Amino acid sequence: MPLVIDAPEASFRLNYLFNRVEISHDFRRTWSIFYEDETHPLGTFRGLTFHRGELFLVTDTGIYSTKPDTPQFIQISPQRKGGEFVDIESFDNMLYACTNDAIFQASSGVRWRLKYDGSTCGHFFSLLNFQGKLFAACEKGIYVASQEGKFWHPRYLSKDLGMFVALDGRGDKLFAQTEKGFFVSDDAAQHWQPQSNVQGPWTEAMGGSMLFEPRLKRREKDS
Repeated sequence: MPLVIDAPEASFRLNYLFNRVEISHDFRRTWSIFYEDETHPLGTFRGLTFHRGELFLVTDTGIYSTKPDTPQFIQISPQRKGGEFVDIESFDNMLYACTNDAIFQASSGVRWRLKYDGSTCGHFFSLLNFQGKLFAACEKGIYVASQEGKFWHPRYLSKDLGMFVALDGRGDKLFAQTEKGFFVSDDAAQHWQPQSNVQGPWTEAMGGSMLFEPRLKRREKDS
């Protein structure tokens, strides 16, 4: 769930507070509205990625795509019944989307193939392409994929930090939101330190006013 997407000609970011996509042509210094969803015809925005020359947006009504030079989002995949997509990411020339319970893969976003539906990680909340690996923020911690998302390996098992509900990277640092607060890692998620002042991609991208939230209701502890 990277908040800021760098495309060849511009940078893009999700603004969850106003349910819109914003664009920067000056290396993230200033931002303007690329697409504003005032009447919510596309639904509530959840995730954004850049893949094969197009922007892909996942909302609570489905997955949409548009060229980065014009905001004309077209639905390419409806939402899944019984398990909605909550995030999307481009990795190794393929698209990956997660529901709370599974990982799916597609080349263009139209036809999705189930890659993983196990219970090892608990619920999935967020995907991130970071340092050449596909990371996931999960109920049980941080996991890393292998074999195109078929297998998921624990990078950090969360015993004291609670569920990881969001993940983003900036440079060589990882930032995370968990049930217990905000944390930063300097070693690709192996160790985490508290970040009480909440500086990082959340506040920079959202103007200091909007933080991550789980895209869907989390599973009850006793379920």
